[in-house]
Amino acid sequence: MPSWETINYTVTGHVARVALNRPETHNTMTTQLIRELDEAMKHADQDFNVRCIILTGEGKSFSSGHDLSGAARPNHPGGPKPDTVEHRLDYEDEYYYQDNLNIRNLKTPTIAGIKGHVVLGGLMTALMCDLVIAEESTNIWNPSVRHTGTAGEIMILPWDIGVRRTKELLWTGDPLDVHEAQRCGMLSKVVPDGRLEAECMRLAERIALMPPRAVQLTKRSLNKLEEFQGMLQALEHHFMVHQIGHATDEAEEWAAAARKARDEGGGFRAWLDYRDGPFKEQAKKEY
Repeated sequence: MPSWETINYTVTGHVARVALNRPETHNTMTTQLIRELDEAMKHADQDFNVRCIILTGEGKSFSSGHDLSGAARPNHPGGPKPDTVEHRLDYEDEYYYQDNLNIRNLKTPTIAGIKGHVVLGGLMTALMCDLVIAEESTNIWNPSVRHTGTAGEIMILPWDIGVRRTKELLWTGDPLDVHEAQRCGMLSKVVPDGRLEAECMRLAERIALMPPRAVQLTKRSLNKLEEFQGMLQALEHHFMVHQIGHATDEAEEWAAAARKARDEGGGFRAWLDYRDGPFKEQAKKEY
């Protein structure tokens, strides 16, 4: 069985457990982790013994999003120069867009077990799974528009919770309560803290009792239903719009100001305060 540095992989009966394994950073998603996650999910999907895959995170959180440490992104020989629009487009297409679609398109049914921080890119990856179970204290949050992002490379939220609720979430950057997320259709189940692993295994083993080929064919048809409704075209369109968002004057000016706050001694906490501080102040205002 293959082994990975940032992924824990086990199989129990007919259920594979794939766990993000960078608990010291709340499982931030580095290039290495994204690559190894893609490999592990495909490995499970190709195992005829595996009838259901659980995707979860070690430690306190599922994932607090993409790594923002500034680590260099890989370059391909003869490819675009680093830090260019072309380089960002190729990198995000390979490591964010395609790898997330790979999870969605696996033949084997998948369950995301989420807890702790589930933020930005972490949320995007979790929602690629067929079913999602969350602990009650889970922090579901997508504040990307606050820092001039455009809500991630894959706009899955409208398909899960509806367009109007998505607009409110993205235009305020406020967290989404897990019970509301379940009512909206984003979550399959909300469970008490400490029960996540058991409830994921309970559901996975129940799915594994079903005839596996029939389950796979059903998943294929349901995915195709979303595609007939225009889902893939919408995702592809938004991925290109997201690239434009990276290149705007607004994004450049915001990033420069946030870097200044960070570099003047406050570190990443100052970066976060620059982004979220005005919203905390506005929340105190009486209307």
